[in-house]
Amino acid sequence: MKRISIYTLLLAVALISIQACGPSEEERRAAEEARLDSLRQVEQERIAEQMEQARQDSIAKAEEMRRQEEEAKPQFAEDGNYVVQVGAFRSEALAESYLENWSDREYPHAYVVKYGNEETGNVWFRLRVGFFDSEEEAAELGKELAKEINTGYWVSEVQRSS
Repeated sequence: MKRISIYTLLLAVALISIQACGPSEEERRAAEEARLDSLRQVEQERIAEQMEQARQDSIAKAEEMRRQEEEAKPQFAEDGNYVVQVGAFRSEALAESYLENWSDREYPHAYVVKYGNEETGNVWFRLRVGFFDSEEEAAELGKELAKEINTGYWVSEVQRSS
């Protein structure tokens, strides 16, 4: 019986020694907390990277849309032979006032041209925007202007003097 007691005592001492060598409950909690903190930090970094990528994608998309809008605009050509006429007025002052209202727009070639015969009194002041290489480009702007200013338009071919 003494032997059993000694073995039991040795077994108890061995178990206590083994348990004493391992981490305490506090150490286990601290290790788990550190692990969870690490996971949170990794997740926050991943979210930050995703947000930065989304921001960069958004900027790239906006730039692409601006580029497409620019390409879609009618292209003015200094030496083009077509113009859009959006109005004809008997009064030069009225034609010029319409032209002045357009000063804030992106139409670099808006102008008034005098047409007609002063002797007969049949004089018109035509409000035109141009020049374009093709009739189609001029018509495209004409449609935009007609919608924007609620007026008609027509495309004219300009006769250039040599």
